[in-house]
Amino acid sequence: MAKRLVLGTLGLLLGACAPTAQAPAVVPVRATDFKSSEIRQPVVFVQVAFGAGQYEDKERRAIPEEYEGALLEGLNARAVLTKEVRVSVGGRDATLDAALARARALGADHAIFVEVRLARGVAAFCKESRRSAFQAQATLWAQRAEVARASDGAVRLRLTSSPTLAVYDLDADCDNPRDSRRRSPAEAAAELVNRLLARLFGP
Repeated sequence: MAKRLVLGTLGLLLGACAPTAQAPAVVPVRATDFKSSEIRQPVVFVQVAFGAGQYEDKERRAIPEEYEGALLEGLNARAVLTKEVRVSVGGRDATLDAALARARALGADHAIFVEVRLARGVAAFCKESRRSAFQAQATLWAQRAEVARASDGAVRLRLTSSPTLAVYDLDADCDNPRDSRRRSPAEAAAELVNRLLARLFGP
């Protein structure tokens, strides 16, 4: 059965990840001479932030662990040897500058900083089909990433928050909305990581 997911409210829920009205818009960047093969032994820092919505304490503990597990598995599957992988919740200990400092200390070639932000609310699905369009409570997992060269801090790749990098925890069935299923945190994290690593290293 064909499934199509239309992220009708993605722009609204991604608002927390976007720059403020006073800040300049961030445009996706890829250095003209950048190749994914340059990333051999990076340091990876991930910051997880919980945005709109209510989250139980067990979710706040489990979700970063699920993302870290999926990330380590995905990097291993792509034979990417990391110097260090660090996942933090909120705070300021996980930033691109911190990742660069750690990369230099460990002799890594690149620093990768990823921000994962969750937003929970009512979202619209299957808007392309008037018959099957519906709204439901869902959690959006959005992410952005930057890759910087450790030697000089030059940003080689910047991925901004976008539908192609985001995942809803509701797997919408547009042929029969009642058959839509809820993704577990492990499933959502795995899909989110797969989308990120496909952009960083290829399918």
